[in-house]
Amino acid sequence: MKILYVYGMAKTKDIPVTLRKMGYHVEEYARIQDNSILNDTEVEELVTYCRRHRITHLMSIHLIYNLALAADQAGIKYVSVIWDAPYVKIYSPFGRMESSWFSVFDKLDEERFRKAGIPHTLYQPLAVHKTDVLAWNREAAVKLKGKYINDICFVGSLYEDNLFDQRVRNMPQVIFDYFNSIFEEAAFHWDGVNRTYGKTSPDILRVMEMTSPDFHVDNRFDIDDVQIFERLYLIRKIANIERIGILSTLAEEYSVVLHTGSEVKPELLGNVEVRLPVRPGKDATVVYAGSKINLNISLKGIEGGTPQRIMDIIGAGGFMLSNYCEETAELFEEGREIAMFRTPEELFEKVEYYLTHDEERQRIARAGCDKVLNCYTYEKKLKRLLEWVEGE
Repeated sequence: MKILYVYGMAKTKDIPVTLRKMGYHVEEYARIQDNSILNDTEVEELVTYCRRHRITHLMSIHLIYNLALAADQAGIKYVSVIWDAPYVKIYSPFGRMESSWFSVFDKLDEERFRKAGIPHTLYQPLAVHKTDVLAWNREAAVKLKGKYINDICFVGSLYEDNLFDQRVRNMPQVIFDYFNSIFEEAAFHWDGVNRTYGKTSPDILRVMEMTSPDFHVDNRFDIDDVQIFERLYLIRKIANIERIGILSTLAEEYSVVLHTGSEVKPELLGNVEVRLPVRPGKDATVVYAGSKINLNISLKGIEGGTPQRIMDIIGAGGFMLSNYCEETAELFEEGREIAMFRTPEELFEKVEYYLTHDEERQRIARAGCDKVLNCYTYEKKLKRLLEWVEGE
């Protein structure tokens, strides 16, 4: 097996470094590819490179159109590791190619992909690069010296630039009221029930187009406009509502820190202390390990998967308080390796409890860290992935 690893928008070297450590022959392609643009010249160059260097597998993070087409033309396999959910790009001719193989981290998405005719999908939890994580953890321990820098911390986007606010909010009030009723029903519930999908119809979209001629759903994929609208418009707006609501309410009683690149009006966040985005790696590890409670508030579109944020925080030895997800409860034992909440009331109760029970909180953080470093690593993930690609 000879693998050509190609970089798209994600620049991490975790995969090629791990593959070499595992004994695979890996080359890295010099030209970075745009994930969403098909370029005939670049496809031809990739095909020529693969044939000249006797490449047997192309590999990348996320689906890159040029790679899928080049692999098909070169008669080799393309392996894509998907980090995002919901992931609509796979609903395309490139996702349906017999030469394209996908590792996906959301169980429900994987089921949908199979039903939609995507021939090769494998469910796998997300992972960490163990060697780097261990080094970052040692550095963080030296820097923190057993002390905490935050009580409650959230690292991530507030989705203030969501498409709903950009393109729907200024429509007639009756339309806004309709979607607001969906938000009221769906937001702040984390019990595994999807209260968003199926609430919009083609008729509603037609009314929106009639009342606002500039409105249209930009759909380049093999699923209907309603599904695109729900996944790209509604899901991110609900995340915006939930994250601002939770953080601002917690900050009325506790010290809450937000690391984000989002630009949000200060009055929406109240007493939340907003800091600059934290760089992944050693800087993020200090924040995770140095926070008594790290919050995770997932996108509603991640229904049957565990976000990378959870793996990174727990792997850093940070205490994780996350919204409930059935798959996450399968990966981590609740109350022993992770804490979870299903309602705002349960969230606030657990914040109060774990801020005042240091030993129990630290014990859960240590057990969770051990689980990640023993079970959810790139070595294990890639071994299983390539065995599956070669075995089918």
